[in-house]
Amino acid sequence: MAGTTFDRELMRPRGVRGPFALATPADDAEIRRLLRENPMPGRIALTLEREPNYFADANWPGTIKQTILAKTDGRVVCVGSCVIRERFVNGQPRRVGYLGGLRLEAQAAGRFDILRRGYQFFRELQTGAPADFYFTSIATDNLRARSFLERGLPGMPTYEFLGEFVTVLLPVKRRSPPRPFSDRPPIRAGSENGAPDGSELLDGLNKLGRQHQFAACWSPQEFDALPALGLPMENFYSASISGRLRATAALWDQRTFKQTVIRRYAPWLAVTRPAVNLAACLLGTPRLPSVGATLAQAFVSPLAVEPDNVGDLIALVAELRVRAAGRGIELLTLGLAANDPRLAALRRPFRGREYRSRLYVVRWPRLGGAARELDGRCLGPEVALL
Repeated sequence: MAGTTFDRELMRPRGVRGPFALATPADDAEIRRLLRENPMPGRIALTLEREPNYFADANWPGTIKQTILAKTDGRVVCVGSCVIRERFVNGQPRRVGYLGGLRLEAQAAGRFDILRRGYQFFRELQTGAPADFYFTSIATDNLRARSFLERGLPGMPTYEFLGEFVTVLLPVKRRSPPRPFSDRPPIRAGSENGAPDGSELLDGLNKLGRQHQFAACWSPQEFDALPALGLPMENFYSASISGRLRATAALWDQRTFKQTVIRRYAPWLAVTRPAVNLAACLLGTPRLPSVGATLAQAFVSPLAVEPDNVGDLIALVAELRVRAAGRGIELLTLGLAANDPRLAALRRPFRGREYRSRLYVVRWPRLGGAARELDGRCLGPEVALL
């Protein structure tokens, strides 16, 4: 399962013993160690961690999270996951699996063999109750992973490119900016008078989500469980006119169960970081945190705005930047397809850092739908669920 974390050099098969197995809570400590000790390489080396419990979101209603792993001498050397839930495909709810969270032990040998056996085990695991579609994401600049996975090697699934996805990091604002559109409805938090209640938000999210491929299809049970995962009702912000929900977005801080930690910078970037941060303060762009710091970020997710409703989207993001400042949050993270017209609109008023990934449909013979079955709707998975 590739996901955005496929990052290691592939080597010829040798060295790693033992079959893959489905992870259990007894594997929690070993999985978390693997995540802590094996950062994603690059200019900024990051670890994607799951403290204090890897399985904190495993029992979320309406989702099936399957994590597989391989061990050598009792030590986890490879882990990957698939989260199956209902998402919109061509405007209809379908069971869709997201493949991600792949980590490899830095010292593990036989990487191609590990991956091939892992994919074969996953296919066997899925045959009893397969999803309708599977998809994943790979960092656009991860050329080694892309080259390997797009080849269609024996024993591996087919990766069908769908389009690029852009993750935007925006610094928060300490003061309210002027309203960008004076004729827009006010932005209200979920706890304020006039804000939609939970059922109205749920209906609005699903109505607007139908317009995008792989957007989350929310059930009442999933929605009710969000506060336990760091998203209470008061963190939703909405724009409505005459009781009709026009746009909604949430401020979802997942740091209680999911963290992004800075592990190291490239030498040239470590030297220039003070100057980069000084420029960031002047330009209003995100700063580079210190090594060892957990990113103080929150996701702008769930996000549901009509494709042509640019004004409400800008107003929502502007409001969330201010609200986040009072909650110890320094960065907002949101994601849109590269060809989504709302992305171009966001770039005009806001300055942020952008990271690109590529979305793929993943399928095996007789397992999973194909990219050609998707209609022309824009891609719209929730960034907080990737």
